[in-house]
Amino acid sequence: MRRLTCAARLVVMALLVGACSFSRPDVLPPPADTGPAPVYVAIGASETTGTGSDQPLRDGWPRVLHRIAMPPGSVMINMGVPGTTVAQAIAEQLDATLSARPNLVTVWLNVNDITRGVPVAEYEAQLERLVRSVRGRVTTRVLVANTPPLDHLPAYQAGRLLGLPGPDVVNQTVADYNAAIARVVQRTGALLVDLNAAGMAARAAGTEASLISRDGFHPNTAGHAAIAEAFAKVLRESGPLASG
Repeated sequence: MRRLTCAARLVVMALLVGACSFSRPDVLPPPADTGPAPVYVAIGASETTGTGSDQPLRDGWPRVLHRIAMPPGSVMINMGVPGTTVAQAIAEQLDATLSARPNLVTVWLNVNDITRGVPVAEYEAQLERLVRSVRGRVTTRVLVANTPPLDHLPAYQAGRLLGLPGPDVVNQTVADYNAAIARVVQRTGALLVDLNAAGMAARAAGTEASLISRDGFHPNTAGHAAIAEAFAKVLRESGPLASG
């Protein structure tokens, strides 16, 4: 066999090198840094803990909101404590909320203040202090719920036998509180979740009773889902959450 010339050997080597290079895998760029996971903190009372639902850790409205409206990988922290008023939330839930550096905070606190007779002006000042504190970070979005209608609740109807005020008084108190909540939302740049309108819509549709738990006061599992959807609608309409 005739030996290859030097030039021929160089051609063969070049072809072999070229052939081998086609089998080398591409080097992928490192994944983009998406930043820290979004953090959601729920401030509230018994409703926020999921009371009335079948499985509060799964069916409570903050958990449902986190599941249906927050991005994958986001973190949820539930600060809710039954019986909490706005003043108690400032004392007991605010510092931990700020430490979490949340992107989203929900605030639903009004019924306990109403039942304890907190004057509207005092409630309004305390709520504004709470909302302004959690809105201190530019990237924190705050959703504040108002008071749903109370006059058709079985617990209220039963309580009237014990001397609770009539529906006209209760409805006026709810209206006064909701007006205070609307003013706080407007002054602080928070977003209103109108649970009163949602409750009245359910009443008009004949579904209000089907959203109330056996205790006659708290929402049941379906009620918690409806509340979560009301929060989710406002959150979606406000645009994507800022990162960081």
